[in-house]
This record gives sequence, C-alpha cells and structure tokens, in this order.
Amino acid sequence: NIVMNNLNLMIPFLFHALLLAHPMGVSGKCELDIPLRPKQERTIKVVKRDWVSHQLVSEVAAILLEDVLMYDVTRHAPDTSPLDDLRALSLEEADVNFEVWEGGKGQELRRWIYSGSAEVVGSHATLGYDGIHTLSHTIEQFPEAEFYQYLQASEFQWIFASSAFRRGEASADPGHLCQGKAWNCTDFVWQPPLCRNQTKRCLGQVLHDFSHYSQGVMEQQIANDGLSLSMVYLTQRSKQVAVWNAFASKKDILFQHHTPSEGVDGVPSNAFIPIQFAPRRYGCNASENSSPDGGLSCRLEAKPLLKIVSPSFHEAGDAYYFAQKFNLDKESYERLFELWRQYDNAYEAACSWLKETGSRKWGCWIRFSKQVRFIREFPPTTGCFPVFYLFMLLTGMVAIMHYVTKSGCSAVKCCRWRKSSKDPMEPTDLSDIQRRMNDRANYTTPDFTSKLVAARSRSASFVEVKMALLEGSMSFMSFFRCKDDFCCDVGHAFLPPAASSCFRQYFHTSLQVLLYIVTSSLGHIAASALTFAFATGMVGALLAEVRATVQKNMQLDPSLQVEDWYTSWLSNMQTITVLMDDFKFLPTFFITYMIGQDVNRWLQWLQTMFRVQGRLHDVALVLASSYRKVNDQKIGQQQREMLFKWYRYLNAIHYMGYFNLVPSIGTSATDALQDLRVVGLLTEQECEQLQFSTAKLRDTLVCWLGQLWHEELERGWVQDLDSDVFMRKVCELRGVLAQLSDMQDLRISQMVRVMMVVVTNVLLGLALIGYPTKMYEQTTECFQFWPLVASYLYFICYRGMLHVMFILDKGPFYAKGDCVNVDALLISTERYLFLVFRSPFTQQKGQTISLELNQHISADDV
Repeated sequence: NIVMNNLNLMIPFLFHALLLAHPMGVSGKCELDIPLRPKQERTIKVVKRDWVSHQLVSEVAAILLEDVLMYDVTRHAPDTSPLDDLRALSLEEADVNFEVWEGGKGQELRRWIYSGSAEVVGSHATLGYDGIHTLSHTIEQFPEAEFYQYLQASEFQWIFASSAFRRGEASADPGHLCQGKAWNCTDFVWQPPLCRNQTKRCLGQVLHDFSHYSQGVMEQQIANDGLSLSMVYLTQRSKQVAVWNAFASKKDILFQHHTPSEGVDGVPSNAFIPIQFAPRRYGCNASENSSPDGGLSCRLEAKPLLKIVSPSFHEAGDAYYFAQKFNLDKESYERLFELWRQYDNAYEAACSWLKETGSRKWGCWIRFSKQVRFIREFPPTTGCFPVFYLFMLLTGMVAIMHYVTKSGCSAVKCCRWRKSSKDPMEPTDLSDIQRRMNDRANYTTPDFTSKLVAARSRSASFVEVKMALLEGSMSFMSFFRCKDDFCCDVGHAFLPPAASSCFRQYFHTSLQVLLYIVTSSLGHIAASALTFAFATGMVGALLAEVRATVQKNMQLDPSLQVEDWYTSWLSNMQTITVLMDDFKFLPTFFITYMIGQDVNRWLQWLQTMFRVQGRLHDVALVLASSYRKVNDQKIGQQQREMLFKWYRYLNAIHYMGYFNLVPSIGTSATDALQDLRVVGLLTEQECEQLQFSTAKLRDTLVCWLGQLWHEELERGWVQDLDSDVFMRKVCELRGVLAQLSDMQDLRISQMVRVMMVVVTNVLLGLALIGYPTKMYEQTTECFQFWPLVASYLYFICYRGMLHVMFILDKGPFYAKGDCVNVDALLISTERYLFLVFRSPFTQQKGQTISLELNQHISADDV
C-alpha cells in the first residue's frame, strides 16, 4: 500500500515534468506553409529557462530554426543558475540564449563575454527591468511608500509585515544558495546584516521568486540602503498566489517583479508599482554582483535583453544570421503572453503567434542559404530516383537479355564449327553431304520466331527461303547424276527434283509484313530501341528531378543563389537539344546516300546472278544445237555421253560460281570437290586433277569447256561455224563469274561507312540527352509515356536504317536479311540443261512411255 501510495503521488509529478521537458506540439511541426527544404545537418542547442518570457522567446526561435531554417533543435533546460548560462555558452555546452537578463551578471559578462569567448549578437527591442514592487492601492493610501527612504520608518515596517510566510520553500532554492555563508538564510528567509545582528527587527518582508533569479541584486539594495526587510524565497506559483490575494483583499505587500512578464492573472500590469531607489547619477554605488555582500545601493536600470551565442555559432551561417536579426518588441511580448494565458503552453503560444503574424513579421529574420541538394542521401531514394532505378533496371534487363541471346547464338555457332572442323571425313553418300552443308549453314542459328512460324504448316511458306538457307537445304545436292539415266531415250530419264524453296519471297499483306519483321533481324533493332527508350526514361527521370530541385532552390534568398552543377547541366542540355536539331541533317544525308548505294549493290548482286545463269543457258543452246547425231546408231550413244559431260561441267561451274559466297557451299575447295564427286558432277580422276588448281577451280572448269570444245571440233562432232559464238559465250561466262565472285569486294569506302556510323551514333547519343529535354520541357513529372514512345521510334528510324544498310552490305545470301535461295537458280539451270540437251533425243520404237513423262513440269520448275 505504501508503494502504491508513493506511485500515485509520483505519477502526476512525472507527468508534469514530462510536459515541461517536451511541451505539447514540439514533436510535430508548426505548419508555417514552408516549402520542402533540405536539412541543415547541424543541431542547435537552445537554452530554455523556466520563466515564461524566456520559454516563449526560446520557442519562437526554436520553431523558426527547426521548421523554417531546417536545423535540428534541442531545447536545453539547465538545472543550474542563469549565471551559469554564460559559462555554458562559452564552453560550447549550449549554442544560443535568446533572452539574457543582465541584472547581477556584470562579473560573468566581463569574464565570459568581453574576454572574447561567447558573443553578444544583439538585443531585443524591449528593455528588461527587475526590482522590488508594491501594489497600486498601497501607493494610493501611502504615496510616500513608493520611495525606499520611507521603508526605513518603523510604521511602514508594520504595514508590510506578513505572517503568511514565516519560512520559504526549499524548491525555490534549487542551487542551495541559502546554505552559503554570504546568504546565511533561516528557513529560506534571508535577512540583512542589521537584522541578523539584531540591530533592528525585520518586520517587513519581500516575496522573491527563485533565489537564483536576479541573484543577490535586490538583497544588495536592502542591505546597503539600510532597509529592515527580509527576503523570503518562493516558487513562482506561490508568489503569484500571494500577490493575487493581496490585490484582491487590498492588503499591502512587497514582492520582486520583472518586466516583460506574464504578470498575475486578474491583476492589471499597471497595478505593479516599483519602489524607487536613488538614480546612479546622484552618487550612489551602482556596482552590482551576484552576492548579497555586493555594494549596489542605486536604482536598477532597465537593460536590454541580450542574445548571446557560443564562439562557434557563427559557423551555422543561417542560424547566426537569424540570431542577429531576431528581435521582439514590447507589443510582441504582450501578444505572446496573451496567447500563453490562452493555451497555457509555450510551444502552442509561440506557434500561434508565428502563424498570426506571418512572414511579414519574421520573414526579415530568415535567410535560408542552404540549397536543396540534387542527391540528399546515398543512395538517393526520394523524388524521381525510384523511377530512375526502375528504368535503369529495365535497361539493364533488356540489354542483358539481348546480349545473352546474341552470345548464345555465337556460342552455338562456335560449337558447331568446332564439331564440323573435327570431322574431316570425306562424304560417302548424299546424307553426309546434307549434314555437312547444314553444319556450314549454321553460322547463323535460326531464331525462335522463325522456327515457330516454320513449324506451322499454314505459315511455313512465309519463311521457306530463310529456313532453307539457315538449314543448308539444297535440292541441287540431294541426288546423284547418273550417266545412264541422262543418256536414255526421251521419256525414260528422271527430271531433277524441284528446289528446296523459291528464289525470293515477297510480302504483300499486313500479316506477311508483320511476320517478316518478327522473323527478321529487325527484331534485334526493336530490342535495342527498347533499351534506348528505357535509357531515355532514365535521363528523363533525372531531368525531372533536376527541374524539381531547381524549383525548390528558387524559393531561397535570391541574393544567395549559387549555380550548382545540376543547374549548369540543365542549361547544357538545352544547348544539346539545339545541337541535336542542327546536327541531325548530316546523319540523315549519310544514311540516305549509303542506303541508296547498298540497295544498288544488292540489286547488282541479283543482276549478276541472273547474267551467270543466262550465259550458262547460252552455252547450253550452242552445245545442244551443235551435236547433230545424238540419235545415230553408231555414234549417238557417244554423243549423248559427251552431252552428259557438258551437263556435268556446266552444273559444276554454276555451283562453283557461289563458292565462298553461299554459306552452305562453304569455303574449302577440297570439300567442294568432294561434294561434287559424291553427287556425280565430277569424276574421281577430275577431282584429283583439280586438286592442283584449288586456287582457281571455277576458272579451271571454264577452261575445260574451251578445251573440250576444241577436242569435239577435231573429232567433227560439233560445228565449226559455232566456234566463234561458243568461245564468245564462254568468255562472257568467265567474266560474269569473276564479277559475281568480286561483288563482295565492291563495297563502299570503309572510311565513309565508319564516318557515317560515327555521326549517326553521335546523333543518337545527343538524342539520348537532348530528346528528353525537348519532350520534358515544361514538366517535372518523373514518368511520361509519349517521350518514351518518341525516343523508341527515333532510335528505330536511325539505328534501324543503319541495320538495314549493314544487312544489305552482307549480300543476298545472309539468311537473316533480304535473302535469296541460289538452290532455285541451280535447279532451274540444271533442269534447263537437262531438257535442252535431251531435247534431240528420240524414243526407240516399241518402248512405252514411262511414268516419268507424267511428271508435272511447271514454269517455276523450269
């Protein structure tokens, strides 16, 4: 029970102490409509004493420092005497005291201020006065009581005698001054020496606040002016109750009082009449200290209320400026006291006063010179930085996926190349040839979309040319050329099979165009453009954050605007936008010119391929018309066999025309000869002979045509009249074959191409910065949809055209470009040779037409 009773007694006391330490509202913001500003990253320790005026002044300053100037403020409520404040400020135990009363502090001021430690930065526009007072009704009854001389008379001693306070309060002497030798109090009642020596009786009594308020000053006046008055030390509340009771009951009373002060509820301020002592100029002792033994006998003059700061406080530039400009006048004090009586809370009163007066009153005290930093913390997580991180993540993900896809294809290509290089075995049948051609063609792996479209029977025709090149499928190398089959009578030979695909595909409908885009390498450009768009979003988010930072800094003191790097960056980006608009003509001109050149070169590829085919057809016509006895009983079979030899040579020449050009044919002369031997276009002996001419296989075969012609001419099997035409056609054939082989070297100057790539990439680099600046010109939003779309299309237009140029430069045999299938030309020419050479063959009598006649030969097959 005893413990519970003690707890019940302590809880109200603890709650009251908590309210004093953390007044209501201090933890929140005063809501002065101040825009978001950066923290000053410094803590200001403001001295806050327990008398009301000091609490109000300290709270007004603390709110402005904390909520307007963005300092971290600590309200320091010391438990020592106010005399110790100057020492605490000088030793950096506190930063600032916004209301310092000078009474009794002359020695401390000389020691701590005038010696250069702490610094006085100014004073308020009102004076502080402290002294002995009485009430107006006493002066009305005893006018002479207003002067101290009359307080020496015995009758006035009885007037101000009081039996209410035979003893003071221990809580009014927290510094234990009464125990000191200079004070020598009895029951917290001080008496002057003449009363302690029993020279006089001290009947009159002065009610005093805490003993450390105006420490020792009024005690000196009483002792040195010979007043028979004792001093009783009370708490503020006890003294105010006594004064209110005396005013209400018209009793006479002496008490210590200071102005500016909140006064006593119900007692007008004009009811407090100060006791007049002799002025300083009349020869009295005006020196004062903080001990009752001092020599002060004059009137206490009203003195400025000082603002004193610690030696290092000037480093807090804006706070130091505020301490110099902070100034409260008499009207401000009175209004603060009124609000304090209304709210009974210093913080609420100060906040209400600041809202009431507005920045028109306290705005001139403020100078906020700390700019809003672009990066206020690390890593930055506020403002537009989350959007920046999102775009950075998307950019990285898309770029990595694009890189992994390309690297995976390269790895598959490398593995397949190593596998094929480790398998040098000669082909023994047609399946070996098809496998080797597939390995050669796999320098470019089929993409997923192409394989997906090819797997669907209804849409497979849209990618048949591409898949034929990617898989190395060639019908030309899929069957064996048999001499017996070729030389048999008409109707008994097998027509060469159809090509693996058509020569070239055309897309007309929107769906076909979409399928082409999806299955072509333009998909990589779309992925790259997506990366570029997300990177543009990153720049746009940073730009929006920069604009927001600049707008926040525009709210600072214009005279203190310092151009930071990001404001310079903003102006530079505007310059980049202008530079981008002026610069884009050059890449556009380059791309237009280069695209035209590459398109012409690509078309020249096709023209040369068709010319090769045409020359072969011409030679075949001359040969077919020169052999006149293919049906003769004696030499007909021999002439048919010679036509088969011409058939083999012409097809072999056509095939070797694409050597080093078509990936599935390869770049190895030995492998190409082995393939031709397996399919019956060259004999073993011919292959061995050609091994000595691997550097010029195609030209050697063409040379064989001329030699074979002259051999046949000597035998009389071909017509001498056709020699001139034949040799001219053979020479033309050699010329167009050489032109076809040299097409890969007929490229635009690399210097021009490199320069075009450089200027285009420079433009895209400028666009990466300048385009968001242009699109985000009038907004601070972190994310915008249309600038991303515009950047995406911008990249596709320029980088896409570069890609088209690179693809066209690879020629018509690159599977992921605008490709053609040479297998269609090879098969078409072979079928032409087959039909033309065999056209003079007649059917022997009695033989029936075989099923091969029923084969459907369409225009496409021919």
